[in-house]
Amino acid sequence: MEKIITSVSLRNQRVSPKKARLVMSLVRGKTVVNAADILSNTNKKSANLALALLKSAVSSAKNKDFKEEELVISESIAQEGKRMKRFFIRARGRSAKYEKRMSHLKISLSRQKEKKESNGKKS
Repeated sequence: MEKIITSVSLRNQRVSPKKARLVMSLVRGKTVVNAADILSNTNKKSANLALALLKSAVSSAKNKDFKEEELVISESIAQEGKRMKRFFIRARGRSAKYEKRMSHLKISLSRQKEKKESNGKKS
């Protein structure tokens, strides 16, 4: 397992966790440069949130003297946050309950593993 360089989180965002997980799973395991391209071309609300979170993580890693090209997303998760409980009016004086869900987004960066060069021979 790689050592995590930096970890940033965004809490209580007004997007459902199910929808946020779709976007967060797109960038898991990708390099930072590829993930930024993917997120900027994804037409989802949570993609904009994840892109801002990724930029913050990269900035934090640069403060620790790491280059952007050597970073990879080791962890990207969307967890369930608070729920706002609401009611809407139904027929015959009744009401129905629904919940507006919130998410906690988290991205962790680690250093990319160097690939070992082989000369084509088995050892």
